[in-house]
Amino acid sequence: MDSIQKFVSDIEKIKKRERASGSGYSGEKAGREVQSLFDRNNKMLGEVSHSISDYWLNTYILASENLSEEPSEKSIQKIAAMQALLDGDDELTGALDKSDWKSLCQIVNVEAEDIPLDSLNSLMSLFVDHQAL
Repeated sequence: MDSIQKFVSDIEKIKKRERASGSGYSGEKAGREVQSLFDRNNKMLGEVSHSISDYWLNTYILASENLSEEPSEKSIQKIAAMQALLDGDDELTGALDKSDWKSLCQIVNVEAEDIPLDSLNSLMSLFVDHQAL
């Protein structure tokens, strides 16, 4: 199992645990737990990981017309693609659309000074490849 598969598996566990909580399923609470998972996975990138997960939470979870079904398969694919982006794995970023790429590039630009140089170079290369600059 690669790191992205494990990440998605952990998200499914969060959803399952939230469904079994007995207090009624909350898509917002599950989304916030996924956000925390993402932040922990990327703690070496500091605030940029939280800014990216915050973008995901606000764009794909809190703005959902069916919050009780979140995180949905689509939103899970989005956060997994964002994890792949931070891992430098371009092959697994297919779920990101042009708007995502531009927003993520803006986030990275704002947080650039706090990102390790190797990671920043890798991210900027991917943004150039996807014409997000």
